[in-house]
Amino acid sequence: MLSGSGSPTLLKPMPSIAKLHDFVDDLPDEVRHGLDEVSSYRTVKAGGKLLRIGVRPTEVFEICEGSVKYSAWDHLGRETVLTYMTRGDWVGLSELFTDLPALWMVTAMTSLKVRVVSRRDFHALIDAYPALARQILRLFAFRFSLHRLFGLDHSSLTLKERVIKMLYYLSFGHDKEKSDGEAIVMKLSQEELGKVVGASRQKLNPALKTLEQEQLITLQFGGLTLHSRSRIAERYGHLLIPVS
Repeated sequence: MLSGSGSPTLLKPMPSIAKLHDFVDDLPDEVRHGLDEVSSYRTVKAGGKLLRIGVRPTEVFEICEGSVKYSAWDHLGRETVLTYMTRGDWVGLSELFTDLPALWMVTAMTSLKVRVVSRRDFHALIDAYPALARQILRLFAFRFSLHRLFGLDHSSLTLKERVIKMLYYLSFGHDKEKSDGEAIVMKLSQEELGKVVGASRQKLNPALKTLEQEQLITLQFGGLTLHSRSRIAERYGHLLIPVS
């Protein structure tokens, strides 16, 4: 997208996209102190589960170190990956409010360190601090908007467009400190990316090769490097969500 001067305008996907599941940093000091008082910390080995399908969780988790994936399987045993989460993201919030069993398996991709808060303590914090309730409501509104957007993509975008858009959004979770002009290393295999965009590795590979030829990414063993979010916005800004 071009500005009035004719130069490219970098589009941000939406406010706080890097905090799609993280709300702590924007809380008042009093609320953060209250959260710290009821928190404990735990380590989880790679392959360990934070949530299990069909099991009602009794705790919520903030990822302090490491990464996880949300997965489910169809009747043929094929895995679908909803998303990946990393440092600063929270797991189990939806189940906390619906009071339903988990619909996804949440598996540690690496060894984890997590903050742990019990359901009872978290509900007590929400009752005590309206600022916390507002932040979580805002977070859920962002999630809904983004998930609806990607649901529409399957019928309106090509596979290559879905891939570059997904890589753009996932990049905020892989390295939240990087600026839009810096390269970002994403440890995401083609198999894992294919599960997110709904494509086989055989169909995904040509799309990735095209994006590499366009000098937007560099493919590597076990992942890829996104050259910069700025470069994606210049070429594919029409796919992203502009924010005034």
